[in-house]
Amino acid sequence: MINYRRIFYPIIACMVLLSTLWAQGIPLTSDSYDHEFPEWSPDGNWIVYTKLDAVWQIYKVPSSGGTEIALTSEWTHYSPQWSPDGNWIVYERMEYGPTNIFKVPSSGGAEIILTDNGCPDEHPQWSPDGNWIVYQKWDTTSCEHIYKVPSSGGAEIALTSDSNSSTYPQWSPDGNWIVYQKEDSTSDGQIYKISSSGGAEIALTSDNYLHYFPQWSPDGNWIVYMKIDATGDGQIYKVPSSGGAEIALTSDNYWHDSPQWSPDGNWIVYRKEDSTTCGQIYKVSSSGGAEIILTDNGCPDEHPQWSPDGNWIVYQKEDATGYWQIYKTSSVGIEEKPSSMSDFFSLKIRPTITLASFVVIDYSIKREGKVSLRIYDITGVLVKELINKVVAPGNYTIRWDGSNHEGKKVCSGHYFVRIESGKFTRAEKVTVIR
Repeated sequence: MINYRRIFYPIIACMVLLSTLWAQGIPLTSDSYDHEFPEWSPDGNWIVYTKLDAVWQIYKVPSSGGTEIALTSEWTHYSPQWSPDGNWIVYERMEYGPTNIFKVPSSGGAEIILTDNGCPDEHPQWSPDGNWIVYQKWDTTSCEHIYKVPSSGGAEIALTSDSNSSTYPQWSPDGNWIVYQKEDSTSDGQIYKISSSGGAEIALTSDNYLHYFPQWSPDGNWIVYMKIDATGDGQIYKVPSSGGAEIALTSDNYWHDSPQWSPDGNWIVYRKEDSTTCGQIYKVSSSGGAEIILTDNGCPDEHPQWSPDGNWIVYQKEDATGYWQIYKTSSVGIEEKPSSMSDFFSLKIRPTITLASFVVIDYSIKREGKVSLRIYDITGVLVKELINKVVAPGNYTIRWDGSNHEGKKVCSGHYFVRIESGKFTRAEKVTVIR
């Protein structure tokens, strides 16, 4: 006779711990070196970053986990960025003097120099078409200015040239504009934009507060950034890219920085120094609302970046190794259930612990919209997609037969059923016993 108490009690205890384990993240590196500034490849299969291997070098690691691969092996390298086609990595490299802009094939190979002007060149960013690199340069004006250079090599072109420093350039999704932060006549960092072909600068903010780290929304209609406002802390704001009033997305007495848009434009992820006294990863709806915590591990977490499919966040974490390591976590907190979700849809699984070959999934939709219903394993790997289509309002029932996308039965273990429509997401746990 099966002792169900012996089977179920340990499983239930494990399920209570699952969301905590998920919130601690999945390590992708774990040696005795610092790893920083992770960035996803366009296809989502790789993470590139800098690693302090004697000096800072460019490395990559599979986003599903695996062996690190060194792409550089001498001098000092910072700020790696993937080309839109995923074939190149651009970065800044320092030899004996100022930093210059270099690129290297993402599959490995010889480094190629793009700038060599005797001035520090920093923070390179690819144009959406891959033909240009924009960067900041400390030039002969004794200020930092925005420049661009052909990604295939050639003469650099100055886009700004006045007596105020301009930094942290970012291309618009259509490639027509560059947004950046500028220390202008207000004596504070303001958000500006300029045509990518040059011309007059346009101020998007103009008050007496500091504004940093501007980022375009995927549709190009908004700029999100960090602002040190009247709270005295860094808060997340957005402003229309065509000009208009700023909108605060956070407003408590904690520090927020490094905002990044989700690929669908519905969320902003960022680092927040909350009551844990460490930076943790949070997100907030791009239209405003309650903040949602994604990591809760008591260790400093920084530099969050969305995966191209929006399902994951990669970040750097100073963990028990005592070094900064590369981690990833689900972009959906497993226990994430904002009250507004109940107004849009519901999700119920029966049973949540099953010895049978199927699970019944009940869900309801109150407004027509595209709905996805997917099964994930404990590591966040997609097991099977059950639904991905436009659904009319109503109540629905679907069965998962315990198989993966190849039609094979899954092994015993913990799985997550996730329903998603627009910015609304809910995940429920199910345990399969074979």
